[in-house]
Amino acid sequence: MKFIPQFIPYWDYLERKAVTKVLQGDYLNEYKTVREFEKKFAQFVGARYCITVTSGTMALYLALKSLYNKNIPKKINIPDYAGIFVGNACIQAGISPVLCDVSENGSLNSNNKPRFVVHSNGRLGSVQLLEDCAQAIAHHTKNAISCYSFASTKHITTGGQGGAICCDDQKTFDILSRLKDLGRNDRQNLKPMSDYFEFWGINSKFTEVQAAFGLVQLKKLPKRLSRLNKMYKIVKQELKNIKEIDFFQDSPQWYMDILVKNPDNLIQKLRKHGIQARRFYRPLHQQPLYKNEKNNFKISTYLYEHGLWLPSTTNLSDKELLYIINKIKILIKNE
Repeated sequence: MKFIPQFIPYWDYLERKAVTKVLQGDYLNEYKTVREFEKKFAQFVGARYCITVTSGTMALYLALKSLYNKNIPKKINIPDYAGIFVGNACIQAGISPVLCDVSENGSLNSNNKPRFVVHSNGRLGSVQLLEDCAQAIAHHTKNAISCYSFASTKHITTGGQGGAICCDDQKTFDILSRLKDLGRNDRQNLKPMSDYFEFWGINSKFTEVQAAFGLVQLKKLPKRLSRLNKMYKIVKQELKNIKEIDFFQDSPQWYMDILVKNPDNLIQKLRKHGIQARRFYRPLHQQPLYKNEKNNFKISTYLYEHGLWLPSTTNLSDKELLYIINKIKILIKNE
């Protein structure tokens, strides 16, 4: 059996063909292909508007700036169990993140306002206004500002990096469109370049190449998510009677995950059999940047200490998936 990575992006001749077509044209910077991608992605998640940006982290940052550009709050509640980029985006926006413990499915365990909800591995939290959908690519809460990542670690990529913000409010959309283009007025409608700036902004424009790549990936996304769901059902069915393994109640939208007593030990043993697995994110309160946080983060700590991501690339064959499952059964039985 060949080496099975935890996750890799994959594409074929269709993406290459789409990118080649752009390179044979006259436009590389944001133009009609970007607008087409934005329109189709908004339709996919059920939002009215979509604004593409350079990364998921930039999406988080600009979403915060669009809400609080004039009246910046001093603090915002975020989940302790989240990627470092969530807290960093708050700090970059001039807001102090307040870490909160999570529920057992990894979602934000706080009703305090304001808050930034992170849908960890697609398991949905209770949204107030801001949501991080980097791990919930098919989700959008009506009237919320939703942030997405198209990095190569996700089930859809726009050529390695990229991100988007979706919303339903035209005023928010107009602000975001200007924030991502140095504050420039009315470039979203592809009008001739204007050097008229109403307020501050940053350069976070998308490219035609990224959009062309992403359009092809977007067509493949429903099939990939369906395959992920099928794979997880097989894993859960095959491993459900092993008392040393726990599962989350809901299916993931990102990586297949399990909870075990000693994830590091299992990761090392799987590696010897050509299978790569990964630990969950370290909780933010254990990161040096947030080490002064003194609250009790019982659940997020537990998830980190026991969580493991299995290989989750959706082009895994059933043969490869069963190989992974059988190795897990044997390795845990022999512990």
